[in-house]
Amino acid sequence: MPFCANEPGSAARPDHASSIGIRSNGTGEGAPWSLPQGRFTSGVSFGSFGELLQGVLPDDGTEFLVTLPIEKYAVAHFFPHEESETIEVFPRWKTKSLQLARDLLLKLSRRTGGQLYVASEIPCGKGLSSSSADLVATARAIESYLDIQIPMDELCRGLSQVEPTDGVMFSESVMYFHVKGALCERLGTLPQVTVLSLDEGGQVETLDHHHRGTPNYPVERRREFAALFEQLRRGFQRNALLEIGEVSTRSAYINQESNPKKNLERVHSVCKQTGGAGLITTHSGTCLGILYDDTRPGHKENLARAAAELGPYGKVDVYTTIKQPIKQASALDWSRFARE
Repeated sequence: MPFCANEPGSAARPDHASSIGIRSNGTGEGAPWSLPQGRFTSGVSFGSFGELLQGVLPDDGTEFLVTLPIEKYAVAHFFPHEESETIEVFPRWKTKSLQLARDLLLKLSRRTGGQLYVASEIPCGKGLSSSSADLVATARAIESYLDIQIPMDELCRGLSQVEPTDGVMFSESVMYFHVKGALCERLGTLPQVTVLSLDEGGQVETLDHHHRGTPNYPVERRREFAALFEQLRRGFQRNALLEIGEVSTRSAYINQESNPKKNLERVHSVCKQTGGAGLITTHSGTCLGILYDDTRPGHKENLARAAAELGPYGKVDVYTTIKQPIKQASALDWSRFARE
């Protein structure tokens, strides 16, 4: 089996972490913990900056979203205890990852206990797929322990049984049925995109948001979602970021009906003034972004100008889309990841 063994003095590599000083709620509020010695397997997942488009299908009202994978990661490490059936997770509040690990091991007929450690650089409650990334990283760590690859459709369904999950198991933008857990269509990649993000503050819990139910969109709006998706598909086929940006901007405005961003008009104005291709929102989060083509002349200057304009209104961050996804935990320096 593809285990990694801890080696002293190699804390820079997560596959070979030894007594790294980490803080967690695992043994009490703010109590420190360290990765134990022993064999373990790891899994990695990236996040998504909200959604390029989110809505429902016109015929049956099935909810869908379109992802935008970004270079922010979560990592999970699984230390199996085969003489036990008890699984612990650190930090303790990562109960969704704990549930998934239990579900997968039971389903795959391995009555194995152990310890699951989850760390992430993706901010929680912001709409950047932090909990989805935790789940995918956990699934990858369990897959590695069992030395198998779970069929993608089974994995998607399993994740959705824990909570509605974004399609971050796919390294390209996809149209994804996040409630029932199924892929609709692969669209492609946007490796040249930078997102300038304004976080308006607070947090949104994924399950709380979905418990509000599907918005009761009128027929005209459902037809609009279908037209927007067709435009989005064409934009990917042509690698036309402006066309994609038109769709994501419209989706951001539609989302004002359910999860309004108070600075939407201001951010849209800055987008137009600084050569942005369009807006992108976290439909179930707190962030609003501007899409930029980083191959355009003057990109860095425009990005800096936009950041200065929006700085007084919230936390400004810059995210880049995935060029080549990291799949091995050993390729990540997770010393900066949040672990509490």
